[in-house]
Amino acid sequence: MASVKLGLVAVLLLSSAVARADVEISNKPTQNMSCNAGVCTATAQKAVLNVGDLATMLAGGDATVKTGSVAKDIDVGQPLSWTSTARLTLDAQQSVQIEKQVTVTGQGALTVTTNDSGAKAKNKTGEFVIVPEHGSVQFWDLASSLIIDGNSYMLVGDIKTLASDIAANPSGFYALAKPYDASADGIYTSSPTQVVFQGVFEGMGNGISKFSMNSDAASSTGLFAMVGDGGSVRDLAIVNALLDSKGTQQVGLLAELNYGQIVRCWVTGNIHFSRAAYDVGGLVAGNLGTITNSHVDMRLSGSAGNFYTFANVGGLVAANGGTITSSYALGSVAYRHTDRSDMGGLVGENFGIIENTYSLNRVKSGRKTTDSNNFGGLLGVLDSAGSVSSSYAAGEIEVDQAASPGGLIGWYADGHIKNTYWNLDGGISDPAQGAGNEKNVGGITGLTTQQLQSGLPDGFDPKTWGQAPNINNGYPYLLANPPR
Repeated sequence: MASVKLGLVAVLLLSSAVARADVEISNKPTQNMSCNAGVCTATAQKAVLNVGDLATMLAGGDATVKTGSVAKDIDVGQPLSWTSTARLTLDAQQSVQIEKQVTVTGQGALTVTTNDSGAKAKNKTGEFVIVPEHGSVQFWDLASSLIIDGNSYMLVGDIKTLASDIAANPSGFYALAKPYDASADGIYTSSPTQVVFQGVFEGMGNGISKFSMNSDAASSTGLFAMVGDGGSVRDLAIVNALLDSKGTQQVGLLAELNYGQIVRCWVTGNIHFSRAAYDVGGLVAGNLGTITNSHVDMRLSGSAGNFYTFANVGGLVAANGGTITSSYALGSVAYRHTDRSDMGGLVGENFGIIENTYSLNRVKSGRKTTDSNNFGGLLGVLDSAGSVSSSYAAGEIEVDQAASPGGLIGWYADGHIKNTYWNLDGGISDPAQGAGNEKNVGGITGLTTQQLQSGLPDGFDPKTWGQAPNINNGYPYLLANPPR
């Protein structure tokens, strides 16, 4: 074990946007900013614009905050709101980050410009970041203007409008104006967004709550049936959701299939599945694109009844052939009365790339589960084409009659493994049983709870991972995707 131990203060500094931001919008006094005619530009690498000073500017007209050529990022670290029709422009050499709630309560507007440095495309590493479960941007007027990196976004206030707009223009730019309670929609019987989505949906850190779906064998599932190649869903929460699948083959709450990008999205709630469901994931059923900085807190439970069937079940994703990075899964996954299941706390079957992830999911098999099932703390199956690195599983594993329970992987099929760990105190206590079907697979190490909580495991980059006794129950967590 590496002896990397960070105190709470140090960890919070590493994980906060303020540590990276050069222009900090906060409650501190304005300093190192030159403000003239509504335009404030940084005059040093570290600068502060007082949030009250900015609000006063917006009350009188348009306001622009610029990093200029000496600073790089802009971070909004305090709540900000304005009632006027003024436009706020945030213009950064690299990234703009929203750590708190920004509210446009009137008919105001927002423009965000990132990577405004004249650098070549390959050097443009900045982005518009809304810190999950902490930051958000809310518009009270759907007629307000939102422009991000030169693209005008259509503000939507509900699911049905979003689905209608996407049906008319699947490649458009859309943003959720503010949190939406979907209980008024009733129970969906299939995905409200049936067409392949190839545009950008910016959730703005807002949540869709109480999304409910009851699907059958002919139905698609998820808010999006498919995020296509080139499509992107970002900064969106689906919370307190319920999906009841009676025979749907692929089941996911955010999307049934992803070929594009899912960035900083999270879901909470319950999925019940039965019979012919063969890919069940909390976030996405099948991923052939990219998922990053996302997480779930879900309870997945299913039974095949008298219809024994094959199934991939994963807390985050059922089957991954793309890339999953900086993501995690909480909650539980359980399946009973099945004769062929690949079940993992994070992913059911992996034939893609997984790195910097973890699962604290409880993985459980129930009665009448035959001996042809593969259960793992992180992955049900790692195929020969797949890889997993810098990841761990620390949830409880409770299996009954399962042939291949592994601390990290249920069934290992010669994929690439590096710097992965599981909790020996979680149900698989044999140090040789990191994989269910093969002893002593290289790259997998069993550690006790105390060991996992006492320092970052070997191979975990302290620029990516943090650890503190009162964060994530003491287990390692992702600095760019910290737990709430």
